[in-house]
Amino acid sequence: MSFVIETIQLTKRFPQVKRYREILLRPFEKKEITALQGVSLQVKRQEVFGILGPNGAGKTTLIKVLCTLISPTEGKALVNGLDVVIDGKRIRKSIGYIISDERSFYWRLTGRQNLTFFADLNNLTGKEARLRIEEVLELTDLRDEADKMFKDYSTGMKQKLAIARGLLTDPELIFMDEPTRSLDPSTAQHIRNFIREKLVREKKSTVLIATHNLQEAEEMCNRIAVIHHAKIRACGELSEIRKLIYKRSRYVLYLQKYPDALKSRWEKLPGITLCHYSYEPSGQIKLEVELEDKSSMTTLVESAVTMGAGVMAVYPKEASLSEIFSSLIVEGEHELP
Repeated sequence: MSFVIETIQLTKRFPQVKRYREILLRPFEKKEITALQGVSLQVKRQEVFGILGPNGAGKTTLIKVLCTLISPTEGKALVNGLDVVIDGKRIRKSIGYIISDERSFYWRLTGRQNLTFFADLNNLTGKEARLRIEEVLELTDLRDEADKMFKDYSTGMKQKLAIARGLLTDPELIFMDEPTRSLDPSTAQHIRNFIREKLVREKKSTVLIATHNLQEAEEMCNRIAVIHHAKIRACGELSEIRKLIYKRSRYVLYLQKYPDALKSRWEKLPGITLCHYSYEPSGQIKLEVELEDKSSMTTLVESAVTMGAGVMAVYPKEASLSEIFSSLIVEGEHELP
């Protein structure tokens, strides 16, 4: 399978400014900050791939390397089969880079004038530029607002214009850095729908998104790479990461009663961990259990029925992305091979 993006042991280090004392005592010693360390990942065509991590984890640095804005220190990065160091000019023609930085626009120009300026920077001029600008304005629902000054745009409109700018060259690969940052929930949802429906489903684009928004990543992305302290902690579909982290099966049971005798019996069963239980407003008792072997669930339910606990419902429980993120980032215990 050919990948639209592939990185192999990608590393990026930045020189760190020394203090005067360090310059005097160790003038020849290099001091560096590692932003990426041995990052290896592969992105398939026509998928939404999420780079998930806390602030300062290395998400933006990774995108800038892939967009040929900065060069890697070590390792290799390929975009559409082209090396980011050798073929930067060819790569830039086929990608779109969308950022949420409002300062990159001219506030006293209209939305259309801003797009005309950036189209010219991308070597789009004349009729070709005008047609393309109309297309992206239509695509982002900004046609009616195109002749308003940028300073009068709402936060959502500014973000839409940033997307329109990134689509000027009709890229097949789109990089987005925090695409819904600072947006209200309704506007953020609209942007997410736009990315899924318009860009991926209709335009057949590949989208790589850097975010620390767990809901956004879980809702939009086909696959996710969790990055922390410059390293990829886990990468794959959410179901694959769940299996990696939570080896044991998790279930939720609703009972009418939870007698002490049943609790004592369950505690003696091998391979079963009673996580916690709570009383529901309906009067039912909710229990969460972890099992080393799924077949143990049969024994668990049979004993509850025999002892008159009144089993109302049983269903498996999957770990949420929030729990996975906490395990990988806060606890830092797990890593995909």
